[in-house]
Amino acid sequence: MRNTKITETILFSILFLFFLQSLSDFIEAIYAFGLLVTAFTIEVASITLLFTPLLLLALRKAPSRPFLLGLSMIAIAARLVEPMLGPGGKLVACGISVGAFMLLFPLLLHRRANIRGWRATNGLAIALSLSIFLRTANSSLDLSESGIFQVISWLPGIIAGSLLWRMDLSAPNEPSAGRAAAGRRMTGLAIGLASIILMMYFAFASPAVIARWTGSSYPAILVTLVAVLVVFGILLNSERFSAWLTQRVVLGWNILFIALLVLTILPHQIAFPSSQDAYPLDAPGASPLAGIFLFLMLVSSPILFVNFILFIREISLERPSQPQIGGSFAVAALFFLIMVFFHVFTTIYDYVPVIGPFFRDRFWFVYLLTGLGMALPLLLLRKGSFSLKRPEVASPFLPLALGSLALLSIAALYLAAARPVTPHGAAPLKIMTYNIQQGVDVEGNKSLETLLAVIRAVNPDILGLQESDTARVANGNVDAVRYFADKLDMYSYYGPTTTTGTFGIALLSKYPIRNPATFFMYSTGEQTATIHAEISRDGETYQVFVTHLGNGGPMFQVEDVLPRMEGLENVITMGDFNFRPTTDQYALMTRTLADAWLLKWPGGKEAPEFSSDKRIDYIFVSPGLTVLESEYKVHPASDHPYAYIVVEP
Repeated sequence: MRNTKITETILFSILFLFFLQSLSDFIEAIYAFGLLVTAFTIEVASITLLFTPLLLLALRKAPSRPFLLGLSMIAIAARLVEPMLGPGGKLVACGISVGAFMLLFPLLLHRRANIRGWRATNGLAIALSLSIFLRTANSSLDLSESGIFQVISWLPGIIAGSLLWRMDLSAPNEPSAGRAAAGRRMTGLAIGLASIILMMYFAFASPAVIARWTGSSYPAILVTLVAVLVVFGILLNSERFSAWLTQRVVLGWNILFIALLVLTILPHQIAFPSSQDAYPLDAPGASPLAGIFLFLMLVSSPILFVNFILFIREISLERPSQPQIGGSFAVAALFFLIMVFFHVFTTIYDYVPVIGPFFRDRFWFVYLLTGLGMALPLLLLRKGSFSLKRPEVASPFLPLALGSLALLSIAALYLAAARPVTPHGAAPLKIMTYNIQQGVDVEGNKSLETLLAVIRAVNPDILGLQESDTARVANGNVDAVRYFADKLDMYSYYGPTTTTGTFGIALLSKYPIRNPATFFMYSTGEQTATIHAEISRDGETYQVFVTHLGNGGPMFQVEDVLPRMEGLENVITMGDFNFRPTTDQYALMTRTLADAWLLKWPGGKEAPEFSSDKRIDYIFVSPGLTVLESEYKVHPASDHPYAYIVVEP
């Protein structure tokens, strides 16, 4: 019995991990195609794969064992091959994997769910811990999807296939008769399960996401989260803890978690003034109370697993028919998709007519809706269903597994962290600016590793990044800035938090970054911001600005930026300005600062792949700085060229 319990827990942990990975890559691949404005019909077709549970409406007989095994193998195999494919193939493979899992899970939960509810919940907790470890080991980019490390996924895939082959896939219990309300109840329970997966996908499977909401310590967040998971694993084995979880406690715990989640986000959410006179607007600092809300939210997060097991057990008691469970999970898939769209809208609101502007400055609202989707279905549970009394003897396997993964994650955090070593000497200073197009190359591939190689080849002392806010669902919840800083051993400043709806700017440096601050410019479309920081070397202090103006490089945004540079010496201003050298904005900018390209090439310089009169990415400097070198280079890792200059110390 114990061996069966452990093997089924291992199986569910692998399946849930693969599902979270496939889902993340699927949404990222769809967004990448949209970013390139290509293959819209493929996008539409691929989204429909979320609704595979609708197939159960047509299946009057329980699927056979060969059908379930085949479906499982498709889900696993598609997950294993998708990281090796190009954009189109990856989109299709991810979609197939997600669609197969969306059909497989309700079928598995339909069989002996009362017992397997515990094993599925244990598996989900381990899957979350595995995801945290794999992302921590590679600075938020899933290690199992990176280069040669892709083989990491193959062993679990083989194990899952073997366990599925030996798993008891006997037919489910006969559905209950004469219960018209069963379908409505099932729909609510399915939405509750979907909301739990959403919450993990949105934030907890990649703790770097929460760190970028708040600008708080990533190590502190990660250590707290994995420690909480271990403690919960221990408590879940305790009969006293199970007896304590009454209906009132569970409902109160849900309300507390949702409130703390919203209160974690709100202090970092800026209600941007509509008056242009209010800009430039300095980013307000958060009070210490915000940190307390964050810590308490992490401590209360295990309610996700409590709800998960309660919903699965209620499904078992409900004994739904196959069409009922299929229709319910299809409705849950629709809720899931809507929440994903809402999350994406908080950044791209300017590009979504009518509905998009509602989500400007409402990042918190998406999490409130998801939290309610998780909590409200609890009202559908029978009062006696809130007991978590086990149908089987408790096992130490869960706390041991979670404890081991917690130690691995903490070790990986230490090993992956940046260790900047400040250069000494009076060598020329190299400054680079790069719009990384949200970590997507010109063909739609995730390009962080290629971008890293480009940056390494240039070897800048100071690096400004634009479109670097990748720690969100549209980009696979990968923190590009942390990834580059760790791999390059550089100091970093992220700029505006992800709750503000910008596309992200960041500053990295081999030298310590002093007094970093962010201010916002007036924006009628996408929100824009600028970083200002000081970097000192050998007694010389440079005033460094990194910015990304809105579409067309609006004059009013230039007018917001320039006053912050008045009276400063050794100014270096870089970024994507979105205006060309022939515009009035460029003329205004060069009244104060010099175009570093023209300081080096006053007579002009052209290259076959680059035309200087089409520039929108610039490095502007104080006129007194001597520019020894200035180059623009085109590389397919991004749709923007990168620029770098070398200045006298």
